[in-house]
Amino acid sequence: MKKDDALKMDNNDKLSYLKSEFLYDNENDRKKIYFCGNSLGLQHKSVKNKINNHLDQWKNLAVENHFSGDYPWMDIQNKIKNKLKLFLGCSEDEIAIMNSLSVNLHLMMATFYRPSKLKHKILIEGNAFSSDRYVVNSQLKFHGLDESSLITISPGEDSLIDEDKIISKIEKNKKSLSLVLLPGIQYYSGQVLDIKKISTVCKENQITLGLDLAHMIGNVPIDLPSYDIDFASWCSYKYLNSGPGGIAGIYINSKHLKKNLLRLEGWWGNKISSRFDMLDKYDPEPSAEGWVLSNPPVILMDIHLASLEVFYLAGLDNVFEKSKMLSGFLFEGLSSIKNYSKFFKIISPRDTNKRGSQISLFFKKNSKDFFNELSKNFIVDYRKPNVIRVAPVPLYNSFYEVYLFVSEIERLIKVHD
Repeated sequence: MKKDDALKMDNNDKLSYLKSEFLYDNENDRKKIYFCGNSLGLQHKSVKNKINNHLDQWKNLAVENHFSGDYPWMDIQNKIKNKLKLFLGCSEDEIAIMNSLSVNLHLMMATFYRPSKLKHKILIEGNAFSSDRYVVNSQLKFHGLDESSLITISPGEDSLIDEDKIISKIEKNKKSLSLVLLPGIQYYSGQVLDIKKISTVCKENQITLGLDLAHMIGNVPIDLPSYDIDFASWCSYKYLNSGPGGIAGIYINSKHLKKNLLRLEGWWGNKISSRFDMLDKYDPEPSAEGWVLSNPPVILMDIHLASLEVFYLAGLDNVFEKSKMLSGFLFEGLSSIKNYSKFFKIISPRDTNKRGSQISLFFKKNSKDFFNELSKNFIVDYRKPNVIRVAPVPLYNSFYEVYLFVSEIERLIKVHD
């Protein structure tokens, strides 16, 4: 890896102007390089203005600002959905902006996980992120079941999930399997799963398929209609840069929207035309909005919208193209280090179509030592027992920063060799 190559790529980068618009450590001399957008995205400059405008509106118009003023609060959800549909490839009717990821997964399972005596099992990955595992375990308890109703898929020796093994498990358990819940991108390795392949076998056997898109949305292109899944949820604070605990959302396949599905109901999911009539009987919106329970927090929606507008102006195709180039530059740089395989292996797929921006390094020894040394100059992510995750984000990371990271890894290997 050459410094000149990195500088040349930065010089030709049509998104390089965005780096100065994101805020991190700007007033601190330590100036660490941030490669942790897979855990929490950085703040864009526009967020502060959005929040201040919201506070001014609240001060000046109070309750009237729901429907009045230059920027009625009731319009924000539609503005978000108008942008977010581009990330998901679906219609606005299939999206609702609400709650957080785990809450939304519970709400989706309240509708789509209806276990019977015969079909009651759930298939998830064995190395699922804890939030998903806790949701599934508690749903089983809620229905009077236990982990004997749980089917898990473990990664292979290469730390990747074999979709054919998932399909084999589905076919083997098709008579008892009720729900398959998988990530779009596996958080530990950064692997993109072949959802279309899995969806086909689920549909053939009348098995519900849901996705956790937390590590996928804003990271790689998504085309939900072509996946033909039943539902999905995600968070917005990672690649979407919408702030810690930022408001999340759900997707419900349009084929379900006209069905009389059982769901937990709340006032804000009632049709807006009759919402303020204070009806005794629920009159749901004929869209994913019918699953919204409460008045969404406007300030969180404002932050979310501010971030989505950055993507929209930059162009999603441009963002995803640069992301592939950045992660490719990082992958090739790391794999070109002399003797690197003595210390770590790269467990993210080499094929750029099978991973997002994250590159995961599985350290064979001294993982904590490497992490502590790297943390002096870089913000990266450590996952037990011995993986360091590095995620160069196209909106605010440069090729030169990737070069510096690879150079530091190379230096540390020489020290420990």
